[in-house]
Amino acid sequence: MDFGAMFGAGKKIAQRNYAGLAIHDDFIHFAEIDEEGEETRTASVSLPEGCVVNGSIKDFAMLEEAFKAIYRKTGKIREPVTIGLPYGDTIIRRPTQMPKMSIEDIRSTMELNFEDYFNSRVDTVFDAVIIRTPADANDKEKVSVLAATTKQSLVDKILEIAKKAEIPAGAIEPVNFAMLRSVKHPQGLCIFADSHNTVALWEGYGIFFRTSNNVNGFQDILNTGQFLRTQYRHTELNQIILAGLDFQISTDSELSIVNINDPYYSAKGLALRDSPEEGLDLRPPEYVELERRRYSFNPNRLILWGLLGGFLMMTAGVVSYAFLNIHKLSGMIDDMSANVSQLTIQRQTLERKNAELEASTKQTQKILDFLKGDIPVLEILNAIEQNQVAGIKFDNADFSASTFGGYSVVLDGKAADERAVITMTSGLKQNDIFSNVVLPFSQKDQLQRIVFKLMLSVKDILVLRAGDSAHGK
Repeated sequence: MDFGAMFGAGKKIAQRNYAGLAIHDDFIHFAEIDEEGEETRTASVSLPEGCVVNGSIKDFAMLEEAFKAIYRKTGKIREPVTIGLPYGDTIIRRPTQMPKMSIEDIRSTMELNFEDYFNSRVDTVFDAVIIRTPADANDKEKVSVLAATTKQSLVDKILEIAKKAEIPAGAIEPVNFAMLRSVKHPQGLCIFADSHNTVALWEGYGIFFRTSNNVNGFQDILNTGQFLRTQYRHTELNQIILAGLDFQISTDSELSIVNINDPYYSAKGLALRDSPEEGLDLRPPEYVELERRRYSFNPNRLILWGLLGGFLMMTAGVVSYAFLNIHKLSGMIDDMSANVSQLTIQRQTLERKNAELEASTKQTQKILDFLKGDIPVLEILNAIEQNQVAGIKFDNADFSASTFGGYSVVLDGKAADERAVITMTSGLKQNDIFSNVVLPFSQKDQLQRIVFKLMLSVKDILVLRAGDSAHGK
């Protein structure tokens, strides 16, 4: 079912894009294409003089600034970008035919015999792909191989620059190998030429590479044609493909001439890398393996991630539950603390009232004791009340039986002024039931009231009553 047609889009949902970035002598080109090969984004940045010299990178700081300029022009790049190294920084070899075997076995064989194909193995990375040549049709037991090498330190710097520029690096290829993929449907034996390279192709595969230049480009094409006629005598040259050259070639023969006018042909060729089998990759094998594991589907990793996710979710749940309980307990503790504070205040209030009640009980008990002991308290109080002057208040009255008969009363009180105390004292002295009235203590408090103590000696009321009866009172 075509979901794109259903929604009127005409394209696949979640379509993937492919991108390439080609490094040349004077500029770098970026091209992004969709799955149909159509351009989605392109960008070009000029390189300062001295950055790349004779196809070899010399100043990586300048190159880093150029990469960052590409990013500023394109914005965020999501898909891995295949990066093409300039022709001077790579060596491409086509070894003689090898026994028919897998590409992994071919790479292992070349690893063991590296110096038979290239120079020292020190600080180098290499890769190989299986290609087709006219000779392969005559020998089914062998295959043709194309290999390339460069310095590992250079590749490491390119990867570091791409990372700093926020450009996700994919494969790293010789630009003069990858750009051949931009040629549409080459037939048979062809020659491809641009301002720096002349390449012989067979069915789209590069089988011979020659460094060239725009000045001697025509002669380089002639020399390459002569080499092909010598090397493959029974194969006719069908086509010459020119890319970005400022001269024209005409011929009266059946040899066709194709001109590529797209300035981004090299970057698009890099972007057209559909699978690892179609291109070289000069990144260190351990780096490639790490990237493959990072993005490949791994059931064990999925299970581990699931377990980790479950553990994190469980941990988050436990932490959230604990946090809620702690918050709840904290609220309960605050409420209990408030209740304890309130109860403490109530307890202190009750203790104070209890102390007051105990003091009142003691005073009441004293009065009851006097009443039980036949002390004429009412008569004494009545006598005191008759002589009490306005402005005097009694706080305490202490009754006790006298050792010599009769009774004694100690009054504690307060008065508004001293004259009221003297007046009351004089009145009490004139009362018949008091044998003696003494004012031993008086002073002023903070409110300027007279605080006094009054001691009364009470005659024996029973004797007085008996005397009154005898005189007819």
